[in-house]
Amino acid sequence: MMSALFRAALVCVWLGGCSSTVLVHRDDPAFRHAQERLVRTAERIEQEHPPTEEKWLFLQAESLYRYRFAPPARGPWGYLAEATAALTDFPALQALAGSLDLADLRLRSYDGAVHLWESLLEQYPRTSLRPLVLYRLGWAYKSRGVTGLPRGSGDEAFDLLTREQPGSPLAGWAQEAKRTAWKSKSTATALSLLPGLGQLYVGERMSGSIRLGIALAAIAMVVTPAVIAYRRRSDLSWRDDWPLLATGVGGLVVLSVDYTRAYEDALRSVVLYNERAEEDFEHRHPEAP
Repeated sequence: MMSALFRAALVCVWLGGCSSTVLVHRDDPAFRHAQERLVRTAERIEQEHPPTEEKWLFLQAESLYRYRFAPPARGPWGYLAEATAALTDFPALQALAGSLDLADLRLRSYDGAVHLWESLLEQYPRTSLRPLVLYRLGWAYKSRGVTGLPRGSGDEAFDLLTREQPGSPLAGWAQEAKRTAWKSKSTATALSLLPGLGQLYVGERMSGSIRLGIALAAIAMVVTPAVIAYRRRSDLSWRDDWPLLATGVGGLVVLSVDYTRAYEDALRSVVLYNERAEEDFEHRHPEAP
């Protein structure tokens, strides 16, 4: 049985891979804008003439920070593989279902950027790139998800930049950036314990309402048969009452898939919300790095 399900998931992955490409499209506006900003920053770094090690460590982090593109849509085969993984709770199938797109890598690139920039400050505390690194950290921390980093939020980096460079243009931009509305991955994660609340948090009311409705319906599919079975516990029979079990299992599968997709979508929406806020800031301050 498990072997058959595993082969079915492999077929899903193959069909999903044949249906569309996951490569970045040439006309992707998010990618094009990110590339333009990357080139602009690289030119700015060259003007600073930092040591080679510092320059490339900064640009390595900058490349991760500018890893932005429109994620390819997941097709029906992706959802089928995810439903199969939820039904069997088989780790290999869950890994296959999660490997069908690049969404997770896209979301975690900010963690890599923060990690490298903080490492740069740790290894080269007197680097000439320090003000720009702190400015970048102020923005990058908004979309970070990993724990254990030196700062709790980007505001700490913005405030440190203001104290160290009080009269610089970067300090002025940092204080205005600090007042920019943004969303938190940790808050979206906590709210997504009930699918749909994470979407409502980032302002996606339609998506949130639909996901919340699906979750409540799935919970009803689990709870109602359980209550009926408990009340009739003295005369239950498999021949007559198997629909109760089927309904409950179906509700668990729907709830599992809805939770997983709602959680992933909420994190994606947080990142996109913060990127839009940063892009709007850049439009208002085209001279900002």
